[in-house]
Amino acid sequence: MTDSHFDKTCCFFKGMRNRCRRKKRGAPCASRSLAEACSCGRLKVCRVNGDRKNCARMAHLGLLPGTEIELLCKGGGDQCMVKINGGTISLDRSIATQIMVAPV
Repeated sequence: MTDSHFDKTCCFFKGMRNRCRRKKRGAPCASRSLAEACSCGRLKVCRVNGDRKNCARMAHLGLLPGTEIELLCKGGGDQCMVKINGGTISLDRSIATQIMVAPV
């Protein structure tokens, strides 16, 4: 499919190729990784690091920059449980280190 096909069908995909190639900027807020979050509670996602596949997976789960999440528990540093959009997901440490969050 070409860019012109996406432009006609959905405004979201308009210019998608250009957005994917942009350099990643720093997080707009003072943030730290989800694995380093000090306490349970409400947090705001500032940035999702990692390769394209990881970013797409997190977007599919609803972990997008600007989204508010609730950290339910940190399971001994190996896993953490996050409540987002009414659902609960469990993330391992390698994924949690790539999600930058800040307190709400």
